[in-house]
Amino acid sequence: MKSQTLKNKPNFKDAVVEQIILWIVIFISFVSILFFIIDYSNALKASENADSIANYTARMVALDETESDIADGINRIKGDYVQTVTTAGISCTEDTSDSSRQVIVNVSGTLPNNIILTGSNNINSKAVVYNESSEYKKECSLTLSFN
Repeated sequence: MKSQTLKNKPNFKDAVVEQIILWIVIFISFVSILFFIIDYSNALKASENADSIANYTARMVALDETESDIADGINRIKGDYVQTVTTAGISCTEDTSDSSRQVIVNVSGTLPNNIILTGSNNINSKAVVYNESSEYKKECSLTLSFN
């Protein structure tokens, strides 16, 4: 009986090492999932904020507001992670050959330090509204810079 328990002792040592490795793997998996969730929520938050900025900008261009008023409004609705927008960042062109009464706003930006979207850190948003100030098509673009 005593010789049988001595033979089993090395098996307990192997089991303890396997348990430690198992807990390390579980911990690393949990931390990876946590960072994935945080990174995904940040990307989603930035995308939704870009949508809000595109919708606001399109509506203000359709109402023929000045670019300085539009930039001030964008700076009020942007998140803290978006750098301040200036009038130089808003670029609009009017196509007098197209009388479709559209205002098209394209908002783009690149997320820094993004883990899950490696290689494709771009945030793009587009809004199209009815042009209430003229019959011509206006197309605007805005590039956001993230902190």
